[in-house]
Amino acid sequence: MSRTRKKGFIRYENTRDERVSTLSRNLLTFSFKDLDETQPKNNPQSLTSWNEGNLLETFLKRLRELSKLTRDEAIKQQQIKIYGDFPVNTDFYHPKHVDNNVAWSVIKAVGGQKGVVAGYIVESTFYIVFLDQNHKFWVSKKKHT
Repeated sequence: MSRTRKKGFIRYENTRDERVSTLSRNLLTFSFKDLDETQPKNNPQSLTSWNEGNLLETFLKRLRELSKLTRDEAIKQQQIKIYGDFPVNTDFYHPKHVDNNVAWSVIKAVGGQKGVVAGYIVESTFYIVFLDQNHKFWVSKKKHT
């Protein structure tokens, strides 16, 4: 800023240099824009129900830890699993507001062994679509039973 003759101030725009981070890693980010809190039909799960069930805080801590990783690191560490197509054997249905050609994925083990968060991943953003406390998004046969 500088003074003018009229006893006012003039601010010069764009005179500040932007600082560029030396880290060039594309860390994971998360979006709730496609969150569907109406499923599964017989037991809809929402942020409110996860809060009441004491899962929301654990979930948010999990997202904070995952946000320190890149997509590849999270997949390599098996913290995120990419399935691809929407599952056939599931208690959920494909929401109309989500494109049919996304890579469906889950964030594993939220609040214990069963809880997962299902969604899809595009580049380094995980779009959260379903909260799945009972692991009914991708139902698989039990092993060793």
